[in-house]
Amino acid sequence: MFFPSDPFSEIVAHFLGYFQIAAEDMKVRLEMALAEHEAEAAPQTPEMQQISVDMVQSYALGNYAPGVFYAPPEFLIRGEATFGPSPIGLANTPDFTASELGAPPAHRTASPDDPVIPLIGTAPGSVIALFSQTVSLSDDDVFIMGTLDAPLTFHSGADTGLMSLQSASNAVLGPIGSGPGISSYDDVPLVMQNVNAIAKAHQDNPDIEFQEVDSLTGTFVNGARVEEAPELSDSLPKHLQDQEEDATPPGTIKVSGEYEAHLQILGDDIEGTINYNSGGNFLVNEASVLNGGLASTHFVVGGNFHQLDAIIQINSYCDTDYVNDDVPLARSPGGGTNAVNVASFVQETLDTAGARAEANPGVMPQNWQVTCVTGDIIFLEWMKQLTFMSDQDIGVLTAAGTNAVVTSGENIGMNSVSFANIGLFYDLILVGGNVYDANIIVQTNILYDNDTITLLGADHEGMAYREAGTLNTSNNLLWNQASIHNVGATEVKQGISDHNKAAMDGLASGNKSMPYSFYAAEEFEGIAIPRVLYVSGSIYDLRYIEQTNILGDADFVALQKKAFLDDQPATEWNIDTGSNALVNIATIKDYDAYGDTIEVGGNHYSDSILIQANILQAQGDGSDDDALVSEVVAFLDHTDTLADTPDYALGGTTHDAAPVDLMQSVLA
Repeated sequence: MFFPSDPFSEIVAHFLGYFQIAAEDMKVRLEMALAEHEAEAAPQTPEMQQISVDMVQSYALGNYAPGVFYAPPEFLIRGEATFGPSPIGLANTPDFTASELGAPPAHRTASPDDPVIPLIGTAPGSVIALFSQTVSLSDDDVFIMGTLDAPLTFHSGADTGLMSLQSASNAVLGPIGSGPGISSYDDVPLVMQNVNAIAKAHQDNPDIEFQEVDSLTGTFVNGARVEEAPELSDSLPKHLQDQEEDATPPGTIKVSGEYEAHLQILGDDIEGTINYNSGGNFLVNEASVLNGGLASTHFVVGGNFHQLDAIIQINSYCDTDYVNDDVPLARSPGGGTNAVNVASFVQETLDTAGARAEANPGVMPQNWQVTCVTGDIIFLEWMKQLTFMSDQDIGVLTAAGTNAVVTSGENIGMNSVSFANIGLFYDLILVGGNVYDANIIVQTNILYDNDTITLLGADHEGMAYREAGTLNTSNNLLWNQASIHNVGATEVKQGISDHNKAAMDGLASGNKSMPYSFYAAEEFEGIAIPRVLYVSGSIYDLRYIEQTNILGDADFVALQKKAFLDDQPATEWNIDTGSNALVNIATIKDYDAYGDTIEVGGNHYSDSILIQANILQAQGDGSDDDALVSEVVAFLDHTDTLADTPDYALGGTTHDAAPVDLMQSVLA
């Protein structure tokens, strides 16, 4: 055997040997793996099963069962049953009356040595609803029959007129008309202060009829108290009234048979009709709010209690028409524009505690359902509705010996919203902070309806124009109707009773067990398990509805002179450039309390405000052209029973405030 002695040969042999061993090892592993694989038996394929199928199947369908099996838990307390150590949470328990509890609970009383663990209720949620509805329409039409005999130029002046009327309306509204509105619920006191500032400014203005009344309840129409409010359906223009009219025109004979036909007899001297309507627009804003988010039988406020109900209604219009003296059309009866403001204040008081005591005599509280809210509760419904319409039409009419109906108006713009906030009911509500409760309705109608009716064409000396038809340039309706219906207490007590004060202090520190004196309190007779809500912060409860209608309906109608000559075909003309209706309707029903008294630890401020204004822009002489004539009546019902009237400063909106004399721009 040869053994190399040099180091290089030894290294080569060493590594070649290792390489050979590794190669042989890999071969052995591969051969063993192949041998093991070949040893496995191949799986046998099972025989296919033959299944016979019956092609005729019958299925019996039963009644639909969704699979929901739920039975609500029963919370009936009978005899001397007591609760376990863990509180039981109830979302909103039903009324526990004597029929459910039986006789024993009426004699059971709690003692300081044997406290009762109260039930824990679900806290109510806040509701913030913001509505903004806007309708904008531009319908400025030009209609020409035949050819023009002379150049036609017309400037309506509606832009300047509407701005002037709106400025006069904002002068009545004061900071509400030019203020920034509301950005958060913290601005609720500021909004109430701004409304009070309007009433205070009107009170100091000698040119405004201001009345301070003891109770602002009832119905008021244009500044006068009435027993019954007028009906809107009776005041609307005829084409908008809901009444059945005979569709058959006069002088028509009906021919009945398989088909009904109408044959119109015009007479020997009438060869056609022209019916032209450039007005007849209908603008409507309608809003209805029901607030029952938080109501109770007994209401206790630890801080100040602010109440405000306000209705502000303004109708501003200009209806100065120019009709050429030679126009041979008879002016229709009915007068000018009718502006109506209708406001109703309703106060309803309930005695739920007395009714329960009478229904369940001798039944006293055995336990309490307590709900605690840390912070504030907000109920805010803010609505703004705006309808803007421009319907400034230009029409040139002539007779053609046929029947023609031309309508360039009769537009309809409507905003409507209905909102209901239905929440929870409690037997007792304890508020550690302040309460701000306000219902505010602001309604404005602005109409500019200066129409021009003239003759167009060459003069015909010595020729008489024949009178053949009717003309209406007015008969507009501006209608504001608002109602605030409060359900709540009218008697406010200064100071808080001892047991309510003890309950508020205990709940503020986290003790949900009601004081021992509550179990014998007369105001809770008839209720076995009263529901109690404690709010550590304040309650902001505001409903604000603002409705505005703006219409520019300055029309120009030119009649061809030659159409009225004796040698031309006789034509019956019916022209209507007015008959517009601007309507605002708002209703608020607010449920605050089902009892007749409220306990207030701080100060109580209550105001009811009504402002009704009609502003007319009348055509004067010389320097008095376009003078504004204003009729503003303001009512104030201020209840100052617990403290002096606060200083209603405008706060952060003084830079937007109106001058001291809000009506100086109107009555100048």
